[in-house]
Amino acid sequence: MFEEIYREARQRIVGLTMGLSADELARVVPACPEWTVHQLIAHLAGGASDLVNGRMEGAPGTEWTARHVAERENVPADDLLQQWNAAGTRIDAMERIPHQLAFDAITHEADLRAALGRERLPDSVWFPTLVWMVPRVLPGVTFKTDLGVIGDGPATIEAGAFDLWRAFFGRRSRRQMQAWPSSDPALVEKIPFFPTRDTDLVE
Repeated sequence: MFEEIYREARQRIVGLTMGLSADELARVVPACPEWTVHQLIAHLAGGASDLVNGRMEGAPGTEWTARHVAERENVPADDLLQQWNAAGTRIDAMERIPHQLAFDAITHEADLRAALGRERLPDSVWFPTLVWMVPRVLPGVTFKTDLGVIGDGPATIEAGAFDLWRAFFGRRSRRQMQAWPSSDPALVEKIPFFPTRDTDLVE
């Protein structure tokens, strides 16, 4: 599952970003406000390179990701994409990859699509990962979403499925999550893997 998700995300992102103009590469990614499109590509290439070369110390911390960006600051984006494909070919040959790698790729694909004004990531890509995550992260919660009910716990939260998926990865603010009807407002604090945003993100 995760191997296929990662491979297909890489292929889509390369197609999405190969040949972008300098202005597009310099565009700030709203979901990653400290990064430009170029810097986000550098992170994706760097993460793949680190995995195949055994440089995973500190992953997935901020110093680890910052190194990806710093080491590739002056590398043209199309070269970074070629580097990512080269490392990705080696990753494709692995029997199993960390699920976090697949989550990182599709999360950043969604970030890039929003930044570049492209069509939203198809439900068929991200929704299976949401279904996989919910019982593992919040086993006592039932989420009522526009794409169906996920989970079977006694506590409940009502939210759009895409908003919920993005919230797991810190792409929604606390204010946005607290607006979701729930049996216990404190439940939203348990959703994000990463710190919540200070400002709302609407996609």
